[in-house]
Amino acid sequence: MKMLMSSGRTIEQGKALYHKEAECYSRSTSVCYLHPMDMMDLDIENGETVLVSSPVSSVVFTAIQSPETPRGIIYMPLGPYCNALLTGNTHSTGAPDFKGITVDVSSTTDTSVSATDLMTELGGVPFDLPTADKVPGCPDGEVVVQHAVCPMCGCVCDDLEIHFSNGKVTEVVNGCTLSAEKFKAAGRLLSPAVREGDTWRYTDYDEAITKTALCLARAKRPLLYGWSSTSAEAMQVGIELAEEVGGVIDNCSSECHGPTVLAIQEVGHPGCTLGQVKNRADVVVYWACNPQVAHPRHMSRYTTYTTGYFRKEGREDRTIIVVDIRESETAKLADVFLKIKPGSDFAIFNALRAIVSGKGDILPDEIGGVEKGQLLRLGDILLSAQFGIFFTGVGLTHSRGKYKNVRAGIELIDELSRHTKYALSPLKGHWNVDGTCHIFSLTTGYPFAIDYSRGIAYYNPGETSGIDLLERNEVDCCLVVSTDIGAHFPRTSIERLGKIHTIVLDPYVSLTTPFAKIQLPGSVIGVDAEGTAYRMDGIPIHVRKILDSSVPSDKEILERILSEVRRIKKEQTENDLNSGELM
Repeated sequence: MKMLMSSGRTIEQGKALYHKEAECYSRSTSVCYLHPMDMMDLDIENGETVLVSSPVSSVVFTAIQSPETPRGIIYMPLGPYCNALLTGNTHSTGAPDFKGITVDVSSTTDTSVSATDLMTELGGVPFDLPTADKVPGCPDGEVVVQHAVCPMCGCVCDDLEIHFSNGKVTEVVNGCTLSAEKFKAAGRLLSPAVREGDTWRYTDYDEAITKTALCLARAKRPLLYGWSSTSAEAMQVGIELAEEVGGVIDNCSSECHGPTVLAIQEVGHPGCTLGQVKNRADVVVYWACNPQVAHPRHMSRYTTYTTGYFRKEGREDRTIIVVDIRESETAKLADVFLKIKPGSDFAIFNALRAIVSGKGDILPDEIGGVEKGQLLRLGDILLSAQFGIFFTGVGLTHSRGKYKNVRAGIELIDELSRHTKYALSPLKGHWNVDGTCHIFSLTTGYPFAIDYSRGIAYYNPGETSGIDLLERNEVDCCLVVSTDIGAHFPRTSIERLGKIHTIVLDPYVSLTTPFAKIQLPGSVIGVDAEGTAYRMDGIPIHVRKILDSSVPSDKEILERILSEVRRIKKEQTENDLNSGELM
């Protein structure tokens, strides 16, 4: 049965993000959601398995009945199972299509493999060494830390209260479900690990850093990827390291909100802070995003259930609009829900722009599955706002059209602002993904996908972005910093990791770990390390540490790697001079 694949966040998948070696992560990402009538056509019951096939591979999923999912659509949580079906074609943007892919779906009696086994099939070696079951640096007894900052999503909430008991987190007051699960996550590495063949062993930082520096210094095409879950200070050292080794440095923006950045480069960014939204917004539009599961406190802190200086009544003073292809958790809380066909965002943005500019009479009776009358009524609501805000998600950047979708949205904001006041803000996921774009742009002039192989910064998404480099088999050494390529890249890109020198800088065992030759654990920002984060609206926030531990920070590890690379290159230059090879 031919169906259209779409992917996104679920609350279960989000809760398991820092438990990827556990069964809960495999279970939460190997499910798919189908309309009851589609399940009837497939002759399957709730909880039975289906085989989903794309031109790249076939993967077994557990089918879950979902009346909210439109007929003909198969909805999947973002993760390794969904991504195994993707091609690495980014259409010259750096971001592949995570949505709108035609797949074949059939019933099967096979069962899903674990996420770790899925990585093993792609050439990885499972990590089998013991990990810590307590938070390093936490004293015995009861400890309560107030005013902690959450390093989970782009909201970067700064009002948490963390309760420790005998080395473990027992409660996260004010934290959402996702935040609590990150703070409670066990399984941290407390010392580096290296892999020799199919065998893992622990080692010290001196050996691991020396091996890492040798790999980077000798590589012809090194890629330094990730950075969206580490501090701004570590990013600055990473850029210096990339320039030193003549490599490419790229961040998670390239495969999530990178197309949003491309659109902003074309037509500008009519943005504002979340404080402005909280105090002024009376019309809030969530377009192609689902904050209830991806940013659980966003609506309560900034848009829907909070009061503001000019919005004394809170929820009663605001109109919430959701535009999506399915009735998501956020859509169920909206005053207006506009259900559209997949891939029709560009057309509907432009239709609304025509309505706002007084040219709605030229529109057909239906656009993107929406009746003209609905769009006219929505246009009236938008124009009645005193201050409106559009929050856009990866539903725009992960489907065909990509940055053109976002550009159409910004142009609608421009037209609305001729009549009233509107702003647009990308609903960014990782807690410091906005920081990567700020720091990279500030330091190099470009937000992501920066190539130093020419000795200067060169930027061309689709050519110098991480997925494209791996797809073309150009990379011979990859340093993955505070991200999980194994869980978020297409299958064909991941397969390349096992064939090259892959080094992971991350305190947790992830799905990239099986492909690593070396894993260097740093301390966790917001727990036993500190640094600067940029909230999704570009506001810098100091993330203080709440515990002291002996584990070095990402910044300290990167500084040692950089120093060792320079030493190796200096020795090599001196040897070449002594041998006359540079004469």
